[in-house]
Amino acid sequence: MLISFASSFTGLAFAESANNNKADQIKVFELKIRSIHSRVPIIDVEHHWGGKFSLQELARKMDKNGVALTWLGPNEKLGDEYSLRANQSCPDYFVPTIIHGDGPLWHGKNMDLLDKIASDVRSSRYFAMGEFEARHYPSSTNDRDVHMPLTSESFKRIFSLSQETGLPFLVHHEAEDSMLPEMEAMLKDYPNAKVIWCHVGRNRNPVTWSKFKTPDTVRHLLETYPNLYFDLVQSPPGSKYRLTGCVEGVVYDLSHHDVRLDSRWRQLFIDYPDRFVIGSDVNGGRWDKYDSVFQTFRDIVLSNLPRDVAEKIAFKNAWRLMTGQSWQDE
Repeated sequence: MLISFASSFTGLAFAESANNNKADQIKVFELKIRSIHSRVPIIDVEHHWGGKFSLQELARKMDKNGVALTWLGPNEKLGDEYSLRANQSCPDYFVPTIIHGDGPLWHGKNMDLLDKIASDVRSSRYFAMGEFEARHYPSSTNDRDVHMPLTSESFKRIFSLSQETGLPFLVHHEAEDSMLPEMEAMLKDYPNAKVIWCHVGRNRNPVTWSKFKTPDTVRHLLETYPNLYFDLVQSPPGSKYRLTGCVEGVVYDLSHHDVRLDSRWRQLFIDYPDRFVIGSDVNGGRWDKYDSVFQTFRDIVLSNLPRDVAEKIAFKNAWRLMTGQSWQDE
């Protein structure tokens, strides 16, 4: 009995200490956001970190682009604790984030990996989980052609952990018509999970992605599932998906001399300003695209929205997801 009591006391003390540290860290994050005055600050919720460059280099890029905070998701090899060490090194830049599920352990349904993720999610040391791959097409930086069903046991654990702890997570799930039922089933089964579906405004095949040609299906999903969020497509305007030749970014209007935000998507953002966030999706293979990604977000998306909507998408929604608190304007 004494051993059990001591164990419980130690666990409670650790949880209390972690929560106190988290509260202090939130204050640091808040000061960093408020320090950016010349433009709308951004919280980048999707950065894939493999350690190919220095954290100092990333911090300099963040400063240049007005990125206040980055959810720094390490790869499997670096492990969850890397983001804690990055935060300790630069506490006003990097948000402790669980790894991205995009490696061989995740796709191999490694139970030790899932157990480690579960333990770390429950530790109260992290603010978010990374991006977990369900259906993934080959991209410009890798040739992964995989499908981990959202209804699999692995994803059930991730959804369940989010529902239990309140930590948000990201999902990479190509928006084929045939893939949508998986997402809807899980959103229905885990109504309190905080799910960020990555790369909205993308269409890689108008035949098999017929429901994502326009914002109508996105609007329906937002109306139906209040626990669903989206991060915005990072593809540059006019870029084509290499396997189909289709222009990916349906969120852009290319019919004018200058590129504009499509009026239907603009209205969707205005109608649902609390449900969108920004993620760069930058990794080692796209490092040189960092500046242009944020320039596109600023020049085409944020600058063409009402100020209050732009602020929510740029940082306030991510703030609420990672802290559980609404941002308070001064």
